[in-house]
Amino acid sequence: LITGGSRGIGKAIAREFGRHGVKLVVVSRSEPDWQPDLWVSADVTVAEDREKLVETIGQRYGRLDILVNNAGRGLMETWEEMPEEDLRNLFELNLFAPVALTKLCLPLLKRSAGTVINTSSVAGKMAVPCMGAYCATKYAMNAFSDSLRIELQPHGVHVLNLIVGRINTGFSKYCLGGRQPPASPGKSNAADLAVRVWRAYARGRRELTFPAWYRLVYPLTRLFHRLYARENIRRWGLEQKT
Repeated sequence: LITGGSRGIGKAIAREFGRHGVKLVVVSRSEPDWQPDLWVSADVTVAEDREKLVETIGQRYGRLDILVNNAGRGLMETWEEMPEEDLRNLFELNLFAPVALTKLCLPLLKRSAGTVINTSSVAGKMAVPCMGAYCATKYAMNAFSDSLRIELQPHGVHVLNLIVGRINTGFSKYCLGGRQPPASPGKSNAADLAVRVWRAYARGRRELTFPAWYRLVYPLTRLFHRLYARENIRRWGLEQKT
């Protein structure tokens, strides 16, 4: 079961897992332009939709081996500019919905000794100005994954957390807020990410950072925090106006 599987990272992960013989249940609000085993039109932020989704899987397949919490979006605005409604909506989709869906799926996942895969972000490892709310949801997702993994270990359920960097999926086009991110080189391909997600799943890894070089970036932003702040103020146009 993969949420937000109609396009972008979700689509790439779903199709890679399907290539390895996994039956795919895709849930999204927009119809996929490809053919999964089952597509369910649903809004994962709606409790009734989540409940019907899990009920459908139980009735149709009688089991669930993998849950991929992938649906999410960004928000590009300063904390001062950000409407409170946007902040609440972002947490509803990026954190509360995957937590609630995971809880509903746990009886099936425990029965199959399955896997939960959560799509997080490098923004959950380092604070980015004008993306603070998005960072907050992903920091929370990382904590959710790491604590859930320990709780589910006695039941044989594994948790894989994906720390995803810049991927060429048009992410900023679907973001809330009125700002645009600064131009940045080095966008990676969603299909390449999906291949590595499969390998990480097959090997029972706890966390996957993609691209891997981002693992070097986290400590550098803390070590050179003044430089990091100065460059971001310039790149985002946050200089104090005179």
